Amino acid sequence: MGVLQRFERRLEGMVEGAFARAFKSELQPVEVASAVQREMDERAAIVAQGRTLVPNDFVVELSETDLERLSVYSDSLGLELANLAREYAQEQGYSFVGPVRVRFERASDLATGMFRIRSGVMRGSTVEGGEIRQPATDLPAHRPDEFRGRPRLLVSPGERAMVGSEAAGGQQRTYELTTPVTLLGRGTDCDLRLVDPGVSRHHAELRLEGDTVTLIDLGSTNGTFLNGQPVRSVVLTDGARVTLGRTTLIFRYDEMD
Repeated sequence: MGVLQRFERRLEGMVEGAFARAFKSELQPVEVASAVQREMDERAAIVAQGRTLVPNDFVVELSETDLERLSVYSDSLGLELANLAREYAQEQGYSFVGPVRVRFERASDLATGMFRIRSGVMRGSTVEGGEIRQPATDLPAHRPDEFRGRPRLLVSPGERAMVGSEAAGGQQRTYELTTPVTLLGRGTDCDLRLVDPGVSRHHAELRLEGDTVTLIDLGSTNGTFLNGQPVRSVVLTDGARVTLGRTTLIFRYDEMD
């Protein structure tokens, strides 16, 4: 089964047909998926050591009518299109420099049923030696209390300083969970890349649904641990210690004062 066929099969199971009814116009999800693949092929660039880099940041421009019709399903479709891009890249031997993102925007000059795609390259966040390295375009560091009441991961610099310990002092770095799914792993397409030989390329993911964050192991080689115990899928609570390979992250989701 090809990449597009798998994409269509996944869509068939979404919301029991409600998703398909959202596309009463000529616009069809599989057409957008094909366009994402073409965009990757057309913008593929061979770099050092024979690697072929492709865009990882996609914007699908739609008419106002189509965007409004899609609004309820845009997050789900964006995730499925991102999965398709990753599968296609693996099939073609392409590489990304950061996490794959697909989002939707309104274009006033497009008629109903029409769309176009913009793409670019966006670097992700990397954890190496306990230090979060953000892309150069990221905002300056936040105040420690600025994230209160929002789900996040804490990382402390230094291999010996356990996240959340006094040894870390005031040097902790914060990675906020802002998307429905956060992919953790060693691969360059991960949302939070962990430079750790004990971490799989796609090791685990964090799913944010309402006020709940679920940690899911993706069949990693060395397993995912919560407070020292192996887990496959578990809802996280404030203060939970997540370990992947030799990397330990503390999950925080405290209440607002």
